[in-house]
Parts: sequence; structure tokens; C-alpha cells
Amino acid sequence: MEKNSKEPVHRDWIKLWVKECLTGTIREGLTLEQRGIWYDFVILAGNSRFPGVICANENVPLSLKRIGEILNIPQRMIQPCIKIFQEGGRIKIDENGCIHIVNWGKYQYSDYDRQKKSREKRKQEEKERGKDEEWRFR
Repeated sequence: MEKNSKEPVHRDWIKLWVKECLTGTIREGLTLEQRGIWYDFVILAGNSRFPGVICANENVPLSLKRIGEILNIPQRMIQPCIKIFQEGGRIKIDENGCIHIVNWGKYQYSDYDRQKKSREKRKQEEKERGKDEEWRFR
């Protein structure tokens, strides 16, 4: 897993692209059960402290048993889906066994994230202007 200087955070929501969900390869290429497990994986990855990664901790995977318990899915159904998701290029499993949703950032990147640098720069400029004004009135 990539080292990240940011503190890990949980997401409160995930994006689902309506058109792609209705007409894309997930609907066409996966069975009803597989689609349900796929969306559960996406939700679980969104709830992770390391967004887009299904893991217990940074380098510690969740066991199939634990994934099944969390998602209320029989363990026997999970392993075949993992294989299908890997073969379809939807997930990658790292050297530690953590499951990464491929293209997570591409689909889950938000306008909030995109504008964050600009907001931080504006706040810093306002803070500096406030110091200048405070100095003038002394």
C-alpha cells in the first residue's frame, strides 16, 4: 500500500455513476449476486480508513471470513467474486493481501477534493491580510 502523509479518513458517501451502473459492463458482465457483492466491496472500500482499499489496517488485509461477516455474505460466495473482479480489472490485491479498487480516485475524486488547495490558499491569504491589518492598527 502506498505511504500517505495524510491521516486516514472514512468517507460518509461514495459516488455511483448512474449511466454506467445501468448500461455498463458491471450490469452486463456480472450476475445479480456478483453485482451485489461488487457494490458491497465499493461501499466497504469507501468506509475504509484508506479509501479505495479493503483492509483491516494499512498493511493488514481483512480475512474473507471477516469480509463475509461485515457484508453478511457467505464466505463461499466471496472468493469466486474476487477472482472475477481481478480478471475483470476491477480490483488488485497487493503483496499484503489488501484489496484495492482499481481507479478508485478517478471515480471517487470529488469537487471538494479538487478545490481543497484553492480553499486552503485563500484561507492562508486571508489570515495573512488579517495580520497586516492588525499591524497597521497598532
